[in-house]
Amino acid sequence: MPRLDHVAVESADPARAALFYERFLGARLVRNEGHPLMAYLEGGAIAIHEQGPHAHGRHVGFRVSDEERAALKRALDEAEIANDERDHEIAVGLFFEDPDGRQLEAITYRGEA
Repeated sequence: MPRLDHVAVESADPARAALFYERFLGARLVRNEGHPLMAYLEGGAIAIHEQGPHAHGRHVGFRVSDEERAALKRALDEAEIANDERDHEIAVGLFFEDPDGRQLEAITYRGEA
C-alpha cells in the first residue's frame, strides 16, 4: 500500500527554506550532494529543490515497493497516461499527473525490502 513519503517544493534559496522548517517545525535537515535538501518531519519529508531548469518541480511523492511501482506503470500505460521513470541513484521514481495536472511520484528506495 503506498504511503506519503514527501512533498517537493522549489526555492531560490533551499538552505534558507530548510532553516525555516528546522526552526519552526523542528525538522531534521539532511544534505547530500546532488540531491534536494531534505527536511524530515514525523511521517514524511519536504524535499527542497533549487529553482532552475533541472529541478523536479513541485510534486507529492508516495513510497511504494518495486512491485507496486511496476504494477502502477503497467496500469498507467494501459490507460495511456503519460509517465516518466527517473533514476535518483538512491531511489527510482515514477512521475505522472493526476486528472487535475498535479505531479505525483511513486518512489522506491534502493535497499528496502
